[in-house]
Amino acid sequence: MPFNYTSVLIAVDDSDSAGRALDFGLDLAENLRLPVRIVHATQARHGRAGEVRTIQYEELQEAAGSIPEYELASAVLERALGRAGERAVSVEPVLLSGDPAEALLRYAAECDRPMLVVGRRGRGRLQGLLMGSVSDKTVRLTKCPVVVVN
Repeated sequence: MPFNYTSVLIAVDDSDSAGRALDFGLDLAENLRLPVRIVHATQARHGRAGEVRTIQYEELQEAAGSIPEYELASAVLERALGRAGERAVSVEPVLLSGDPAEALLRYAAECDRPMLVVGRRGRGRLQGLLMGSVSDKTVRLTKCPVVVVN
């Protein structure tokens, strides 16, 4: 099977496992010479329930002071971009609005042959079963390769 992936999508939030996933994904992209999309999903209060949309980074920065969830998203993406700044990779920040797992799945489906890197939050088995898990749902439902970093 030939290697034909075109980008690495790295899902980030404010967890330690997402930080480890970011470092792993950046190393992977650098070694494979692939561009990176650093992706964060937020549950916006405005908009329709279940709606998933991509928010331009410039729009996020403008709205960060007036919309609390955008302020957090902006901080998460800024930290990730700072960590990626010293790497020899092309990096694009992406903010998605909607349920994090659904948003990530839909965005990955729109991309052309991506590899996906996500962190595992480290919840216990029972809590993960009851609450669901973005990484577990992504592994089960996406059609692209997924690396889960513990």
